[in-house]
Amino acid sequence: MQRPQARILLCLFALIAATSGRLTADDSKKTDLKSPDKLVGTWKLVKAMYGGKEVPIPQGTTQIKHITQTHFMFVDYDKDGKFIDAFGGPYTLNGVKYEETPEYGTGDAFSNIRGKSQLFECRVEGDKWFHKGTLSSGLTIDEVWERVKKEK
Repeated sequence: MQRPQARILLCLFALIAATSGRLTADDSKKTDLKSPDKLVGTWKLVKAMYGGKEVPIPQGTTQIKHITQTHFMFVDYDKDGKFIDAFGGPYTLNGVKYEETPEYGTGDAFSNIRGKSQLFECRVEGDKWFHKGTLSSGLTIDEVWERVKKEK
C-alpha cells in the first residue's frame, strides 16, 4: 500500500506532466530569450556545480524538472523510481531572470527552501538550459539541464 504522501506526490507529478504544454523537441530550436514558452517542457539535469565545485550526478539517480507556463515541478528519483526529493510551485521568467518559489514537496532539499523565493539567471541555447544563482540558503548553484526529447 502506498503512503498518502507518496500518493499525493504522484498525483501532483501527473498533473504537472499532463499540463506541461505542447512544446515538442523540434519546437525547442525555434525558441529564444523573448519567447515566454522557451522553458515549457521536461528537462534533465546533466551537469551541476554547487558551492563552486562540480558535483557528479549520483549514479542511478535522475533529476528532472517539468515546466508549464506558470509552474515547475522538480523530481529526484532513484533507479527503482522512488522519490528522493520532489517539490514544485510557481515560477516567473522575466528576460534572463528566473524565479521559483517551492510551495509543495518532500525531502530534505524541500524543507530548506519551502516558501522561499529562489532567484536565478538563465539562458537557453538549443536543447540546453543554463541556470545559475544563489539559493535562499546561500548555496551557489550552476546547473545545465537538457531538454528531454520525445521517444519516437
